Amino acid sequence: MASEDKSRESVTLSGRELIQLVIFAPCVFTWLFLAARIIWSSTSDPNTLDSIEGLLTALAVLTIPVSAGIGKIFEREDPKK
Repeated sequence: MASEDKSRESVTLSGRELIQLVIFAPCVFTWLFLAARIIWSSTSDPNTLDSIEGLLTALAVLTIPVSAGIGKIFEREDPKK
């Protein structure tokens, strides 16, 4: 029974999944940092709101690969392929 519980708890990643995570993780972290930076800057300094268009454009550009990467990670593999 104990060995059966261990096998259920283990997670294995294929090489493809590992490569996706390694390439995709920095993009997600950059996206999250930029979003936090925009919020922090706009709440602490009102002058930031005058020039926020560039930051919002960078956030919008990074949203495309982030959403595509999240879709790929959570995509279910068809075992019949």
